[in-house]
Amino acid sequence: MPKSSTGSESAEGGCPAFEKLLIEDRDLSALRTEYARRPLSERRAAAEWAYDEAIANSMFTAALARVDPDADHQAGWPPGFAALAIDPEYAPALLSVGCYEYGTGRKRQGMDLLFQLTELSPRTPDWVEIVDKAGSFLVNFGAHDNACRVYQAALKVRPDQLEFIIGLGWALCRVGQQAEALPWLKKAVAKAPDESSVFNDYGWALAELGRFDEAEPALEKAVQLAPPGDELPLNNLTRMRRLRQQSGHKPTRNKVQMNSPFPTPFAPAGNE
Repeated sequence: MPKSSTGSESAEGGCPAFEKLLIEDRDLSALRTEYARRPLSERRAAAEWAYDEAIANSMFTAALARVDPDADHQAGWPPGFAALAIDPEYAPALLSVGCYEYGTGRKRQGMDLLFQLTELSPRTPDWVEIVDKAGSFLVNFGAHDNACRVYQAALKVRPDQLEFIIGLGWALCRVGQQAEALPWLKKAVAKAPDESSVFNDYGWALAELGRFDEAEPALEKAVQLAPPGDELPLNNLTRMRRLRQQSGHKPTRNKVQMNSPFPTPFAPAGNE
């Protein structure tokens, strides 16, 4: 696979935008032109090879840098650039380059690439996982509004996909839209009744809305389902009870929460 012809400018940290390189870098531009004429199967195989090679080279270069930090280790294009030049619909490359562009401050270019993932066929290999990784990257980066856009677009294609339902609910919570998040998180609870993280997200969203009587059974269920070593649900349950005490709210455990997703005994018993 040819290396970038832009010299030191191609090293990670100082690399121009992918869309600019695709025009100005003769090697990258040649890859796009050459493989555009080839059958999809051949183009996809070449993209997969280039992607794997770039990841391996990146790891090797990082290892050399640790062994000899003073040496000049040419990194070439960032991982995914060559693969995306070969095949503009290769999902792993769209994810890698999109995250790279967004993370280096080119948010428009990054979002354009990440959003393209939602426009691919849902029969694309690992499509759900890759789109979910795009949304998770944006959430972790603090770009919650953009994460919502990705999950909303994906849900138009797969309305019942659990990963997208959970992702949208979580992203809405992070932008302070807990009320809008609740229907999605409640739907996730119904679809994944054995997932601790789902109950934890739902319970904490309720707690943030001050609906402590509904939050408590959800968080208690999350604690029951939590795998060994996962203390987040217990910490959230403790924090919720502290917030409830500070608010002066008295628990009403003898009340039934209308439309509760929790079967007995997790929903409070009694009659309204």
